[in-house]
Amino acid sequence: MSKIRYTALSIALMLTLLFSACADSEFSRYRCYLMINNNILKDITLASAMNAAAPGIFCRISMEGTARFKFESNQGGTPTYGVMTAIDKNSKWMIGVYNGIIVGYGNDQKFHAYDNQCKNCYESSGLTRYALTMNTDGTAVCKSCHRVYDLNNNGNITKGDKGDGLIRYRTNANPVPYGVLSVNN
Repeated sequence: MSKIRYTALSIALMLTLLFSACADSEFSRYRCYLMINNNILKDITLASAMNAAAPGIFCRISMEGTARFKFESNQGGTPTYGVMTAIDKNSKWMIGVYNGIIVGYGNDQKFHAYDNQCKNCYESSGLTRYALTMNTDGTAVCKSCHRVYDLNNNGNITKGDKGDGLIRYRTNANPVPYGVLSVNN
């Protein structure tokens, strides 16, 4: 009797996971894994993007070499850098399709994480040379196809040819400026 119950529970669990995975298709299948403790780094550029009271400010995160993170704001200014901890250096971070993600609170008060590559150009060519240019109005533009993506609205296309919105990743729901940022797929 307990063997039957165990089998039924196993099947129910597998079906739940299967349907959950199908229902969660808004997030990318591309690998991404990054965790940054901004309480240790104290990076102001990253903190500004992790501030719910300042929607529309986004930060591009990349790794520069093997020793530091690079942070760039859509509001312009000089990039800032965060020295990696020993834990960071030993971690197998995967920062999007090709070393770049964009994070920040949208005007919808949700925290978003996008890949720095134009999904449409990347998927049609398989090449990682389609980095986005962030604008102060909370949009990102692909220099190749000229699509304009709305970072404040799930990375949807607002101008240009039809296609898919930006590659999206899961994040911790409500990060605080000097807290832990977690991004994955």
